[in-house]
Amino acid sequence: MLRGLLLLWVLVPGSAAGLASEPDRPGATDAPSPLRAADTSSPRDTLRTFLDDFRASVEAWRSDNGDDELRALARARDTIDFSEVPSLGRETTTVIDMALLREVLDRVELPASGDIPGDDEVDADDRLTRWVIPNTKLEIVKIADGPRAGEFLFSKETVAGLHEYYALAKDVPYQPDALVGIYADVASSPGVWVPRRFRESLPAWATAVVAGKGVWQWIALAILTLVFVPLIPLLIRTGLRWDDRHRSRSPWLRFGTPAALVLAVGLASLYRTIAEKVIGLLELPMELVGYMVLAIQAVGIAWLVFVLSNRLADAIGGLGGKDESRPLVDAALTRILFRLVSLVFIVLVAIAAADTIGIPLAPVIAGLGVGGLAIALAVRPTLENVIGGLTLFADRPVRVGDYCRYGDEYGTVEQIGLRSTRIRTLEQSLVTVPNSEFSQLHLDNFTARPSRLLQTELQIRNDTTPEQIRLLLAKLNTLLAAHAKVIPDSSYARFAGYRGSAKTIEVFAYLRCEDDRAFLDAREAILLGIEEAVRDTGAGFAAPLPHETAGGAAPASGSSKPRKPRRPPTDDD
Repeated sequence: MLRGLLLLWVLVPGSAAGLASEPDRPGATDAPSPLRAADTSSPRDTLRTFLDDFRASVEAWRSDNGDDELRALARARDTIDFSEVPSLGRETTTVIDMALLREVLDRVELPASGDIPGDDEVDADDRLTRWVIPNTKLEIVKIADGPRAGEFLFSKETVAGLHEYYALAKDVPYQPDALVGIYADVASSPGVWVPRRFRESLPAWATAVVAGKGVWQWIALAILTLVFVPLIPLLIRTGLRWDDRHRSRSPWLRFGTPAALVLAVGLASLYRTIAEKVIGLLELPMELVGYMVLAIQAVGIAWLVFVLSNRLADAIGGLGGKDESRPLVDAALTRILFRLVSLVFIVLVAIAAADTIGIPLAPVIAGLGVGGLAIALAVRPTLENVIGGLTLFADRPVRVGDYCRYGDEYGTVEQIGLRSTRIRTLEQSLVTVPNSEFSQLHLDNFTARPSRLLQTELQIRNDTTPEQIRLLLAKLNTLLAAHAKVIPDSSYARFAGYRGSAKTIEVFAYLRCEDDRAFLDAREAILLGIEEAVRDTGAGFAAPLPHETAGGAAPASGSSKPRKPRRPPTDDD
């Protein structure tokens, strides 16, 4: 239980009844107050606090007195600078480090209490910021800044070298009143959820220490791994299969992958908890377990954020507006926005994971320098395309499925991505245009037209009489007014003048058509009606044949471009 209770070390120190004194060593003290905090006002007080309180925590642990163990262990911990110990596995690492420090101190002949700088020496000499235990590399230093500024603590350099110091000192005889074998005892004991007497009930071969851990711990870890690790890929595969079976259904019903990822992250956390709290893993095995679990959690959370962002984008993008043919929210835009948000969350997860394992990101960011400038220049085209894509989504000159003219080309928009736009041309080729270029082109969206223009000129023979022309104009205007696709008051047929050896009649109309096919059908019917009207009046076409401008659709492949339509007549004409 000595290790697991570190989770609560921030509690206010309470009763520490039965603190053992060490009369022949600097740790000797007379029944300290049960409410005291760790005394770190001088090297002498720091050393005495660690020796007394670590002994008290061990005795409380061996008697299964968790409250006393907790309070004493927290005070002992507060005498050491653990600021550079990664948060991943910090609970177990700090206990092992304290046991190693005690093992080394129990083999060293410490100076008398009066020979160690105390409060008087610290007050008298402002330059006293460091004291080294004689004949060792163990040092107690004065903290210069931070929340613990002014306190004397075992230095972080001492913490970093404890394993080395123990390896050098482990064959040195113990001093009197030492905690004999405390490191091995702590390293091979079960976790906080298992009573200490469980280890004592095991056969001797099971408690034998191999590579710093009891045989029973290695066996328990192997069983735990064989049970838990295969479950995670099994969950993921099950979730993916569920989503595949429901791919055509609502995004809200494709919850297999998100549920599997949540369970996988939870299983990984449970695996680590059992390894620590039940088996009692410490040091390298626990670090490896921690890294593995952290990797699973980081990947699982990042994947979960990405999947959920896509599902939300699909669900929101599918909401219909007043026009059922057009969604209320642009699906492609929402998908990209959610992906950007998920990317930010993934970066935050990566930063948190790096911080957990003790990777300092500040020096990495500060060290970018010229390299960062080079990276910025390298990604400039990508950034331009992304900005162009966002501009397309914001202005929405075209949408997916729209038929348009871009520059001098025609095609149907198939996809608007973050970096490029894909267009299906009239030749059925798939053209990919970078968004930085596409957003700068002149875009003519034919699909967005509220109506389509039909404009044509009839070249009538020069011998056609005025009566025939009047009759033909009346028939043409009646034809246009009667057609269901012609917008009322938008059409006319007029005698426009002379061209060579022909008389020109101009036909102009706006057609309300949903798509190109409807426009082509309506145009065909009107042109055939014009043919019949010319024949019925006895007039005839002169050379060249009538010229027709279809404003509703782009020309077919290989044909000429449509000329600019004339304006409709006004009352001033």
